[in-house]
Amino acid sequence: MKRFLCIAVAIITLSTTGSLAQDRYDAVRWSQYFYDGTARFSSMGGAFGALGGDFASLSINPAGIGVYRTAEFSLSPSYSSTNTKSSFTGQSSISRSKSRGDFNFGYVQPFILRNDNEGLISINLGLGYNTMSNYNYDALAHNKSSENSWLNAVTGKMDNRWEHFDPVKMESNARYDNFGPGDWDAVLAWNSALVNEDSTAFHPALSPGDLVDQRRLVESRGRNSELVFSFGGNYANTLYFGMTLGIQDIDYKKYLTHAEDVVHTANNTDLLWYDYRQFFETEGSGINIKLGLLYRVNDNLRFGLSVHTPTWLNLTDYYKASIQSKFQSDAQYFAPDETIWNEYKYKVSTPARYNLSAAYLFSNIGAVSLDYEYVDYSTMRMNDHRESINGNSFDAENNIIKDEFKGVSNIRFGIEIKPANNFAIRAGYAFYGSPYKESSGGSPSTQIYSFGLGYRIDNFFIDAAYKYLTSKSGLYSIYDGSNAISEKYITNQFAMTFGFRF
Repeated sequence: MKRFLCIAVAIITLSTTGSLAQDRYDAVRWSQYFYDGTARFSSMGGAFGALGGDFASLSINPAGIGVYRTAEFSLSPSYSSTNTKSSFTGQSSISRSKSRGDFNFGYVQPFILRNDNEGLISINLGLGYNTMSNYNYDALAHNKSSENSWLNAVTGKMDNRWEHFDPVKMESNARYDNFGPGDWDAVLAWNSALVNEDSTAFHPALSPGDLVDQRRLVESRGRNSELVFSFGGNYANTLYFGMTLGIQDIDYKKYLTHAEDVVHTANNTDLLWYDYRQFFETEGSGINIKLGLLYRVNDNLRFGLSVHTPTWLNLTDYYKASIQSKFQSDAQYFAPDETIWNEYKYKVSTPARYNLSAAYLFSNIGAVSLDYEYVDYSTMRMNDHRESINGNSFDAENNIIKDEFKGVSNIRFGIEIKPANNFAIRAGYAFYGSPYKESSGGSPSTQIYSFGLGYRIDNFFIDAAYKYLTSKSGLYSIYDGSNAISEKYITNQFAMTFGFRF
């Protein structure tokens, strides 16, 4: 069974099965969060459910807003670089890197109602912007094969629906209206002379035993960001409460190129090479609500509890593809045949999240904190958008989601040491479990190691953080009959936070 990890992205396969429908891999892409935020938050592994007092914590436990006693504004620019090593089974891996800048910001305004330890002490409001997941990476895989060309998969699909792929319809000016997006790969291949037919079957423009050099390049861009509106308070300096309304924005683009060059032929094959390019884009937004409590047992010990509703997303997918090819005879060249744009609207409901946390503060010399998060990915759901022209009930896909995904436990741990009153050293670790019940090629879990420094003077503070994220995919195939691909990911991120309290 094909599995893979969405590190901020999910794998999109080349279409050879008659469908480019939105599926469970889209759902898990939008459902996995690897929280980003302030440099202090990042350097301590994101373990702020019971600590509070940091703006990024409002995306985990909004009760953390109640800890604030003064107004605060913070800006957190960051820079990350992701290195991806991709390889087909049995082939050497190839590394690709992609870098990007990002930022988060937050503002908290407390309204102090009284200065003793009785009753409602303060009401606090917050507004800001946090990054939930980053989808930026490049991946290149290379393979040589004499048996598993993508053209074999395309012609196999066409043979199974012989009457459907009428050459007259495939060559008409309205060909991309006559066929759905799931068949556009076959129509493109036909019009680029990559597929031929006789009276009984379709045939690829390759001969048995031809050796082809395959290259698969994926360029992924975008992020899932969240605008947060938070409300909370402090009761008797003991119980802190909060609610966050999260408005998520999805901005995702993926460029996929599958190229094959004929490097050896024993049968005088005319084809020299072809490039199959696909462009995917997803835009959309959604809302969620987070509720949280933070209980201060004494000056040292704190416990936190928070519940996140599902995020209800309304999404629009756009898809376009092209093929260009070149042949040896007469230097024949087929300029790119390009499809029209396809647009599809749908809905995704992500899993609810449940967080338990504890923190211990050592007076003025430091703190340790631990967060536990439970997420059941089998509860993801997909639904058709009523504005879509071609409806999709998603019943089959939702049944697959229940069968293939599971609940996972995520752990975040952080420590802070203050060798001086205005200086802090921090470190953290986070583990995010694989959402899949089974995985070939290893468990696609994610681990994050982090380190940071902080300096505070008067009403100004500056923090720095470094994060090292490592993960890998399970084995997956890019089309029916292809060799499997595996990928390893390493992300290095540097972040700064500049803040003012007033």
